Amino acid sequence: MNIALIALPTTGKPVLPPLTLAYVATLLEQRRHIVRIYDLALEPEVPITTALQPLRSFRPQVVVISGEVPEQISAAVEALHDDEHSTVLPVQMSRSGLDANHVCAGVLQWLERHVPSTPAPASSPAPSGPLDVDQLPLPARHLLSLERYGLRAVGGELQTTLLIGAIESGDGRVALRSPTQLVAELRSVSHEFGLRHYLITDVPVTLDRAWLVELLTRLCDANLGVGWEATADPEILDGPLVAHMARAGCEAVRFQLDATRVFESTAARDQLRQAVDHLRRHGIFIRATVKLVPPYESIPYLVDVAATFGLDDVRFDVAKTEAASVGADESQLREMARQIYDQGRDRQRFINRFGPALGNLIWKLRGPRSPGAHLDDEGLPV
Repeated sequence: MNIALIALPTTGKPVLPPLTLAYVATLLEQRRHIVRIYDLALEPEVPITTALQPLRSFRPQVVVISGEVPEQISAAVEALHDDEHSTVLPVQMSRSGLDANHVCAGVLQWLERHVPSTPAPASSPAPSGPLDVDQLPLPARHLLSLERYGLRAVGGELQTTLLIGAIESGDGRVALRSPTQLVAELRSVSHEFGLRHYLITDVPVTLDRAWLVELLTRLCDANLGVGWEATADPEILDGPLVAHMARAGCEAVRFQLDATRVFESTAARDQLRQAVDHLRRHGIFIRATVKLVPPYESIPYLVDVAATFGLDDVRFDVAKTEAASVGADESQLREMARQIYDQGRDRQRFINRFGPALGNLIWKLRGPRSPGAHLDDEGLPV
C-alpha cells in the first residue's frame, strides 16, 4: 500500500526534520508499505493546494497529515478531501520526535482498524498503548532531504537531530533512551549518511546525571569521531562533568534561560557564570535562549545583565500572547532586547580588557558601535 506522510510547516520555530514521521515511516516500511514523506516546511510559501500536487503521481491509498496547530491540520485535511483522497488521518504531533512513541502506536492502531488488509509481521501486531522508548526503530532518515534543513554545527558543517528521550505519560515525564542504543544509532547514521554532527533537542542531557555519565562513557569508548550539541541546565554543569562532555564530543551547549529567574537571583547568576567558565575552558560553544516575560519594564536591566556573561549566541523569546496581554508587540520587544544586548556586550569587551572604570569610560567616549565598523574580537577598531 502507498502511504504518504505529510508534515505541515511550523511558525516561529527553526525548521527541524520531522523525526516523528520518520519513526512512523520505519514501522510502516517494516510492514511492507511504500512510504513517502512530504515536508511542506521546506517551502512554506507554496500554497497548500500546490504543495499537495505531488501526491497525484504517488497515488497513496492513505495520507497522514501532521502538524502542531489544529487549525492548520484541519485546513490541510479539507484540501486533501477536495482532491478526493479517500483515507486521511490527521495527527497532531511534534517534529522533534518527543511524542514518537505515542504517535507511532496511534497510527498503527488506526491502520489496523480502518485498513484491515494492512500487512504486518506475525510478531508485530499494532501495540495497544504507547511504545516503550527503547522499542522505537531507527527513524527513516533516507526519506528526508537532510541537507535542505538549515541545521549547521558550530563549524558550519551539516547537522541533524537525534532523539534521546520521549514523553512517557500524560504528566510530561520523559523516558530516556538506552545509552547503548544511542551510540548504536550514531554509529549507524554516521556510517550510512556520513553525518558527524548532531543536535539533541527538547530534552536536556542533564535531566539524569547518572544516565548522562553512562552515555558519555560509552561515547568515549566508541570513539566515533562525532560532535553533538545539546540543551543543558547550568546548575548541573560542574568542572568534571563538562570535561567528560568535551571528551565525548560535545561541541556546543544550549541554555534555556528565564530572564527574571536567572538574572535577578545572585545564586542563579553565579551558577550560570561558573558553568560558562567551565565550558569556555574546554572550548565548548555556548548558545542561550532568553525568555522575556512581563513586566517588560525590566527588560533593559535584565538584558544588560545577560550581556556580561560572554555567551557566544543569544536569542530572545517573547510569547505573543503574553506581550499582547499588556498591549506590547513581541517583535518590537525582541528587537529592543537585541539592541540593548549588543550594546551591553560591546561595553563588556572593553571592561574585560581595560577593567570596569577605564573600560566604561573608553566605551562611552567611543560612542555607539556602527553596523559597518571593522573591529577586532574585543570590539576595538582595526
